[in-house]
Amino acid sequence: MIYTIGCEVGNQSTVEACLEYFKDKPRIQIDTETTGTDPHSDKIISLQIGCTKDQWFIDCRSTDILQFKELIESKLCILQNAKFDYKMLKTAGINLNKIYDTMLAECVLFCGYPDYGYGLDALVNRYLQVDMSKKERDSFLNVGKKPFTEAQVNYGALDVAYLEEICDKQKILADLHDLNYCIALECEAVKAFGDIEYNGLLLDRTDWLKIADVKKQELETIQGELDLVINTEPKLKKFKPQVIQGNLFGIEERQVKVNYASPSQIKNIAHTLGFKVESTNDRELTKLAPKHKFFGTLQKYREVGKILSTYGESFLEYINSNTGRVHTDFWQVKDTGRVGSGNPNVQNIPADNIFRNCFKARPGFKWVSIDYSGQELRLMADASEEEGFIDVLNRGEDLHCYAGSMMFKREITKKDKDLRNKAKTINFGKPYGMGPNKLADTLSISIEEAENLFKEYAQAFPKLNKWLENQGRFAVKNGYSLTFAPCKRRRWYPDTKIAYDLRRTAKKGDKETWRQIMIIEGQTQRNGGNSPIQGTGADITKEALIGVRNLITQYNEQNNSMVAYLLCTVHDAIDVEVREDLADQFAKEMADIMIAAGNKYVSKVKMEVDVTITTQWQK
Repeated sequence: MIYTIGCEVGNQSTVEACLEYFKDKPRIQIDTETTGTDPHSDKIISLQIGCTKDQWFIDCRSTDILQFKELIESKLCILQNAKFDYKMLKTAGINLNKIYDTMLAECVLFCGYPDYGYGLDALVNRYLQVDMSKKERDSFLNVGKKPFTEAQVNYGALDVAYLEEICDKQKILADLHDLNYCIALECEAVKAFGDIEYNGLLLDRTDWLKIADVKKQELETIQGELDLVINTEPKLKKFKPQVIQGNLFGIEERQVKVNYASPSQIKNIAHTLGFKVESTNDRELTKLAPKHKFFGTLQKYREVGKILSTYGESFLEYINSNTGRVHTDFWQVKDTGRVGSGNPNVQNIPADNIFRNCFKARPGFKWVSIDYSGQELRLMADASEEEGFIDVLNRGEDLHCYAGSMMFKREITKKDKDLRNKAKTINFGKPYGMGPNKLADTLSISIEEAENLFKEYAQAFPKLNKWLENQGRFAVKNGYSLTFAPCKRRRWYPDTKIAYDLRRTAKKGDKETWRQIMIIEGQTQRNGGNSPIQGTGADITKEALIGVRNLITQYNEQNNSMVAYLLCTVHDAIDVEVREDLADQFAKEMADIMIAAGNKYVSKVKMEVDVTITTQWQK
């Protein structure tokens, strides 16, 4: 049955009747309809509370939503895409304390499946075989003061009619695949991500524009260097710029026959120089850079151009006019379990202080940034039980010098920059499935040398190499990877079923079929080696975010004011804004929380963190 409060349609009810109905229920289904997606400017216009049997549609334009505060804050609330409602309810003065998010649960259950539907309509169809239309959703955006229609009421009620049933069916799958801990972790972490999005980052417009101007000048300078190459290289005579006189201001203008952003023109230049390439992507340019200075310069041009187009003056459009801050949007569960960020992608802000220093702590506050020290290397060492790695990490010595010494069979120090860098590149590349081709491109060395370096590394660290290979084989054989306990996040590889079926029917001479099999299994092997490490790193950071959020709540309650805010997370780092007189003590407690979160997942390696306390975001 659908009941309404404050509406002229449906079975009209009262706030008291709704509260009485749900007071003894351990869980409730929650949803909101709003005037838009910005919690700082848009409003909740309807609240839906329901169970499988009955649903209430409440007009929040005429009914005070705070009358439902105690009910919502005391119950386990089942939601679809909880982060959105969390932020909107937060603005209204209501905290979602206990959350089960059907969308996040589905992301965990089917992690790795391409183009999988996670919307409510997809879940209702998948679990209940019910077709659910979402067409009515947009009608709420411009409803204004008009009474809700029966169609709108029915639409809103249906959003809280199926969630319990979906939750129960997801629980069966979670039990089957041992994913209850992982789902609970995501449903608790969603509050931390909601806070980060809600709080936003303070960006100094003036400093940002200064950098944009510097990058514009840098791009012009590099363009001049490219022009000079064309102007002085005899083979490129046909591309030579021409100087023409007299624009409106009497200034000479240069008309260049090359658009450096055009792949076809760059390919033409490469061919003219004697390099037959099919692509002008960065990988090809890296190969060509040692052979002619044009290509190395072009790489710099592209790099600066990309930075300028992404983080130039237009980036300021992301500043929210109501808060004066930049608010990102997270996708919480990617294939490895890591987090994605968009609109804007704050995780891809260039990792140098030129850009990051433009993000400032509010007056009277400090920016506390803590990140794990060598998180992925520690996880890899712990899982593989590679004694040398473990010993060096626990003694706090330079792992890359140690790796280089083992590979090249002589003592390597930081003065041996080239050899140390080769070992370092492999150390960091291994958790990401780096192979000889990528190593050759990264270090600008031959494939043969890259392959030899990998052989030296495998011989130096046999346990580590064997563990990675075994993880890859496990993924190919079983069609999934697992992160470390206690989370045991599962990443599926559905293409392995295709490869398995192909193997059953493939004939010896069918080269194309065997090529497809090798591509699928090769990619699965690489992902199978790195997903347990990357995914466990994500699990640890989410555990830490939950602990840090609880610490922030504790500080704010103890001081009876907002003295700390959760600001950002980039992979294995967490950033918090803390009142300056409390920053040192907060940072100490935050570091302890993060170390403890990491140590839940390792037994042989000690997790460590690096702490920075400043007035702005630091690298």
